Amino acid sequence: MRLLVSPMNIEEARAALQGGADILDVKNPKEGSLKAGLLGAKTPEPAEEMLQGIVRAVKDYDPRKKVVAAGYSDYARVGSISPQLLIAAAEKAGADVVMVDTALKDGRATFEFMSEQDLREFIDLGHASGLEVALAGSIDFVHLELLSRLEPDIIGVRGIVCGGDRRSAVRAELVEKVKRKILM
Repeated sequence: MRLLVSPMNIEEARAALQGGADILDVKNPKEGSLKAGLLGAKTPEPAEEMLQGIVRAVKDYDPRKKVVAAGYSDYARVGSISPQLLIAAAEKAGADVVMVDTALKDGRATFEFMSEQDLREFIDLGHASGLEVALAGSIDFVHLELLSRLEPDIIGVRGIVCGGDRRSAVRAELVEKVKRKILM
């Protein structure tokens, strides 16, 4: 499993890398996702259409860049497409990674909205579609054992490496602690 950390600035990026992060999601977490987030799409067809435009724009700019199609575990709260339905749209559009995250950053974890079985199905469907699979959404230390069992390709974090408050700064020692635990 690779560890994705979302830093807010260059100092946090350095701390994340020093702690062993594999991937940096370079954006301002206060302003939302740069992933191909599909909050407006409720069914596979508009999701695929949106993703096709995003994939085309990214790949025309730099074919080495990866496009992450983000679905939301709390999709029912925000009126979005189910993560399971997003997988086929992401595959058809040519995305590289499918991710499940939380849309609302209110401290509720992905695991409150999707069961272990739901997440297993999401990972298996993503892999069967030739996509890498990422899980995120208020991940805490108590979730790391479950994540180790589920074995997604990527785990996305922020709050856990900020001491539990995503508004605080990323700390290298916490990145290192998470990295150690997911490699056990």
